[in-house]
Amino acid sequence: MVAAEGIRILYAGAALVACLVGIYFIRDVVAPVFLAITLVLTVRPLVLWLNDHKIPKLVSALIGMLVVFLVLLTILFAVTVAMIQFIQAMPAYADRFTELYNAASQQLLAWGVSQETITEWLRTFDYTRLLGYVTGVMSSVQFWATFLGSLFLFVAFVAVDLTDTTEKRSKLAQLRPNLAAALLDFSWRVRKYWIVNTIFGVAVALINMGILTWLQIPLVLTWGILAFVTAYIPNVGFIIGMVPPALMALLARDWQTMVIMVAAYVVINFIASMVIQPKVTGDAVGLNITTTFISLVFWAIIIGPLGPILAVPLTLCCKSVLFDADPRTRWLSVFMGGSLDNLVTGEEVPPVQAPAVVEDDEIEPDPDIEHRLDGKPEAPGAVVETEDEAEVAEDDGRS
Repeated sequence: MVAAEGIRILYAGAALVACLVGIYFIRDVVAPVFLAITLVLTVRPLVLWLNDHKIPKLVSALIGMLVVFLVLLTILFAVTVAMIQFIQAMPAYADRFTELYNAASQQLLAWGVSQETITEWLRTFDYTRLLGYVTGVMSSVQFWATFLGSLFLFVAFVAVDLTDTTEKRSKLAQLRPNLAAALLDFSWRVRKYWIVNTIFGVAVALINMGILTWLQIPLVLTWGILAFVTAYIPNVGFIIGMVPPALMALLARDWQTMVIMVAAYVVINFIASMVIQPKVTGDAVGLNITTTFISLVFWAIIIGPLGPILAVPLTLCCKSVLFDADPRTRWLSVFMGGSLDNLVTGEEVPPVQAPAVVEDDEIEPDPDIEHRLDGKPEAPGAVVETEDEAEVAEDDGRS
């Protein structure tokens, strides 16, 4: 029994690894498809509300699809404008960057650091390389066009497929009620995750823009858009959105301004992401901080650049399908931050009992034993003598 259970676990682990390897090789398809599914699920309440108000289901689906397109195009336009502003503004600070570069080199030499070490350290902060990298990202028109085109197509396909799911949901609930409940729970959690993150992302971006305006740091709109986009990356998103404006504060102002800006960013984002947002969402996501951070790194390796943004939805999907859908594995979700409410308590678990004896028809009885017993039941505790032992006993009696 134990060996069979261990073999099943090994088979399940091997199948999971094979699936992840397959996802890794087709991640350019998996990422936009999964993103499209989650976005369509997010606007699903709007579609159902339109259906309740006598709007045809196909028209409601098209309206939901257009809302998704509008949001994506707005974010794309904002990011494009921010990148163009950044590229146009950076050459003006080349002299300031060189000045800071030389000052840092002189300070390190005064501290006794060798010139070779200084050159190796500061090589990574080459201004022209940084500008070339940003320009290269913007010039990858073919990649972004392919990705966005695929994403829009997948959104349209998923929106049409989800036009009417009443019959499918009822059949799934009859055949696999646990899986149906788990998928419904996933759709609710991922919908609330995207909506709450969007609202908090906009609020934090506006507050950060106010701080940058007060400190007179250039490219306020660019850094506000960056703060909004990085709000979808859990735990470390605000750090990614904080580094570029901090460097700009150092180039355009001074190090004191940079320190004030970093301190304000840390306080605002800590209060928003660690204090206010958990109270608003409650147990909507159902993942603890450790699981979220591990999923961030894991899905970045498997999916690629979209992995950090899709880390929480992907983990929620795996949790719902692999753990929550089966009562035997539902307890594993507790370690990921799930609730104990639906689990069986220790008092309800029956005591361990000896297994029942099961007769095996394939095992044939010993014919000698049947001949000696002559069909009579054996007395409890009686010792059955073999044929050789009986002959030895008979010889001893004669002697």
